[in-house]
Amino acid sequence: MHAVNDLCLHKMGGSLYQRIEKECEAHVSTALKSLVGQSEDLVVFLSLVEKCWQDFCDQMLMIRGIALYLDRTYVKQTPNVSSLWDMGLKLFRKHLALASEVEHKTVFGLLKMIESER
Repeated sequence: MHAVNDLCLHKMGGSLYQRIEKECEAHVSTALKSLVGQSEDLVVFLSLVEKCWQDFCDQMLMIRGIALYLDRTYVKQTPNVSSLWDMGLKLFRKHLALASEVEHKTVFGLLKMIESER
C-alpha cells in the first residue's frame, strides 16, 4: 500500500491507474470469454455468471482497498477519470456486451427465471 502512496506522491498516479485498468480489462475479458460455450442449462449458466460476477466484485474490492490512496487523490483530482470501482463496472459491462453469447444467455436466463416466478 505504501508503494501506491509513493507513486501518487511522485506524480505517477496516472500511470498506475492506466496499468490497473489494463490488467483489469485483460482479466475481465478472459473471465467472460471463459463462459462462452458453457452449459446450455440456463440455471447452471446463470450460476456460472454469478460466480464470475462475485469473483470480479471481490477482486475489485481488493484492488480498491490496496489502491485506496489512488482513488482518493489522483481519481478525485482528475476530471473524467472514474473511481476504480466504476472503472471496473464499465469494463465488465463492455466485455459482457462484447461476449454476445454470454450476454444473450444471461438476459434470456434471467427473463426465464422471472417468468417462472410469476
